[in-house]
Amino acid sequence: MTVSWHTHPSADQASLVHMWLHLSDLGPLRFHTAPDASLELTLDQPHDSYDMDEYGQVIVGPAPDNFLMGRFVGQPIRAVHRIIDHRIETEIGLRLELDHGEVRILNLGDELVITDTALPDALEAALR
Repeated sequence: MTVSWHTHPSADQASLVHMWLHLSDLGPLRFHTAPDASLELTLDQPHDSYDMDEYGQVIVGPAPDNFLMGRFVGQPIRAVHRIIDHRIETEIGLRLELDHGEVRILNLGDELVITDTALPDALEAALR
């Protein structure tokens, strides 16, 4: 698994830009937020880190040890379910069922969010 983070000296923490799952049969699958609020998936090799001058930098590398997806490494994906935000009728993410749990990967307000817990009630009600 490879990730890219946007960092800026004025930000308290880095924000996730991309995640690549390295799948044995397909190769690296990149997850990214798309401008139409959907989740974009592309078979693509991780790119290099780059500097954005006054806008900070994007750092690409292996996922940190505490990265949520790390506990699922090596587990087969048993099922994939689409997550649709019915307020905008757009597929904004996926729920992956794995051997030892499940995880949701979402585009929430142009932020790549990976979670295994419930979202706020109002947002959960909008998703199906």
